Amino acid sequence: MVNPRRKTDISLCMAAEEHDQEFVRLLTDHQTAILAYIRSLMPGYPGARDIQQLTNITLWKKKNDFELGTNFKAWAFAVARFQVLSQRRKLRREGWLIFDDELATQFATDRSGGPAEIDESHRALQSCLGKLRERDRILLHKRYAEDVTLDTYASELNRSPGTLKARLFKIRAALRQCIQRELVREGGLA
Repeated sequence: MVNPRRKTDISLCMAAEEHDQEFVRLLTDHQTAILAYIRSLMPGYPGARDIQQLTNITLWKKKNDFELGTNFKAWAFAVARFQVLSQRRKLRREGWLIFDDELATQFATDRSGGPAEIDESHRALQSCLGKLRERDRILLHKRYAEDVTLDTYASELNRSPGTLKARLFKIRAALRQCIQRELVREGGLA
């Protein structure tokens, strides 16, 4: 006679093994998308694969929190985003030039084409940043790299914060349009 408790334990083990197998399949299937997402949040950052590995470790540690049948990609991207935010804080403390999270999110894309598209977007962004007037690049640097408030920088320039806010809006819009033009010109992904 089979002990009913033993039968339940075996069923639970089999269910856990099936969950793990499906989790590994989902994690493997989404590696390109996870890396592309990380690169979109940290364009040009050479440690994107390190962040991906930290994301994978966190996902594995939290695998039992994931409910099969729900949106794995959204869940994995949320974990990746937290890893990126953590790395961005660390880099900012170390003196790296880091755009704020709002701007990084604006440049982030959820494309399924993968890392090559993100690299094209990053090249286009770099090209477009180079085309900006020096005072616009300085404004971006002050606001997003040095994390200077608009009020502080406006008082340095004897201008109103509203004027700088409007200028930032125009610069971001111009960058988006420029990136789209660059990608179309290069036969990219716009």
